[in-house]
Amino acid sequence: MVSPSRRHIAFLRNWGIGPDQHDDLLGEVRELLRGLCEQVIDARIGPDKIEVDFVASDPEPVRSRLSALSDVLQVVGVGEISPGSLGEAVLEATRLIGEGRYWEAHEVLEGVWRSAEGREKVALNGLILFAAAHVKLQRGDEAGYRRVLRRALRALEASGLEELAGLNLRHLASAISGALESSEARYIRIDRDRRPSPET
Repeated sequence: MVSPSRRHIAFLRNWGIGPDQHDDLLGEVRELLRGLCEQVIDARIGPDKIEVDFVASDPEPVRSRLSALSDVLQVVGVGEISPGSLGEAVLEATRLIGEGRYWEAHEVLEGVWRSAEGREKVALNGLILFAAAHVKLQRGDEAGYRRVLRRALRALEASGLEELAGLNLRHLASAISGALESSEARYIRIDRDRRPSPET
């Protein structure tokens, strides 16, 4: 019996390409994987990893073919991370952001945002926008990154919360302000101690 198709993300070691090469890479990956998967949804280029987002019933042939481009570090099924409580979701999202996995962080946060209320919902919206801004950057859209990052900052400030589930929102807002003032678009990571810091 053939297993049903599902969405996966393959993480490849970045071999030195930048987000400005997003469209070329996506075309190359789609050509490389033709016939092996139902759809290549996207490619996202981070400083150390490239994410290939695809739909297939069996990810192993895709993993094998992608190894022609670079080392395949990991393949995960989308939807395997359950958001759980608000605290668990924020903890998981900050872990993912620390690893540069912004799209997955966005998904985890969106799961708890739907049922949140009041200031927590506004703060979660700011975190979702923060992650979405970085997905724009991974796709080479610096203008979109800045536009969405400004919206994230406004939402975090509008929430009036200093922290959310142990994440210091004031420090995150400060890191976002610094990134917006910089002439160069840059990633903001959150480390294991849940402190935001720009990548240098």
